[in-house]
Amino acid sequence: MQISTKLFNQQTLERLSDLHGEIQNRQARIATGKDLLKASDDPIAAVNISVAKEQKQELARYLDNIDRAKNKLELTEGAMEQTVNILTRIYELTIQAENDIHTPSDRAAIKMEISQLKEAMFQVVNTEDASGQALFSGYKVNKNAFAKDLDGNIQYMGDRGQNYLKIAENMTIITGIDGATAFLRVPSENDHKSVFRVIEAIEDAFDDGDFPDVAITDLQRGIEHFSLQQTYIGAQLNKANIQEEALQRRQIVMSENLTKLEDADITKLVTELQTMLVNRDAATQAFAKIGQQSLFDFLR
Repeated sequence: MQISTKLFNQQTLERLSDLHGEIQNRQARIATGKDLLKASDDPIAAVNISVAKEQKQELARYLDNIDRAKNKLELTEGAMEQTVNILTRIYELTIQAENDIHTPSDRAAIKMEISQLKEAMFQVVNTEDASGQALFSGYKVNKNAFAKDLDGNIQYMGDRGQNYLKIAENMTIITGIDGATAFLRVPSENDHKSVFRVIEAIEDAFDDGDFPDVAITDLQRGIEHFSLQQTYIGAQLNKANIQEEALQRRQIVMSENLTKLEDADITKLVTELQTMLVNRDAATQAFAKIGQQSLFDFLR
């Protein structure tokens, strides 16, 4: 029988090399805490991890959109509340001005307050979000929703565009109301009016001291109109909050699933590593001992 020391040495070195590679693999997995170091280790698991990460990133984008939508909706809701408060105060002042005990000077003071309230309304309709974009301009977010012409008339400068954000695979949410819908369509007797025309009708009535019933009724309708707009925005905020909670629950489940796919069983890996180190040391010692022997040692 022919004994090949060269073949034996080669096979032993290959085995030690493989064992060393496995030891390094276990050490790397323990150090990173991840079970998969590269896609080739387990292609199927790698694909599943990639898909899970993409889904998690998508959920994060939806949550970011919800946060942006809520910020805009809260600003819009606040603007609707301010509008209701302004119109309510104008209504109170108008009823007060109708009282015969007031002198022309008193009525002039009341009219001045109403004019100041109209200016406050002009500020409300031109509300901007945190990034400086107009809240009520529709798609024309980079310009003021309303502007005054040379005669002081207030004109709408936006459009009827409705802005939405995607908050789920098959769900979007509106981020506000366009200025035309909100401020140009206050229900009147036979048509719709601008909120500024409703206020100006009250201002004009101060000149002769006679407040037409239609002007006062338009004020009441305006208060109802903006209260409804506020309710609508509140419903959108509720929708955003409900979807946010649902996405957060999905995100937790997704993180748990990703952990199961990615994270290594450290206890198991340490045990395997210890066994491999023992095997490596034993193999190394045996190889060294056998390497010192000659053919005569086998013939004895």
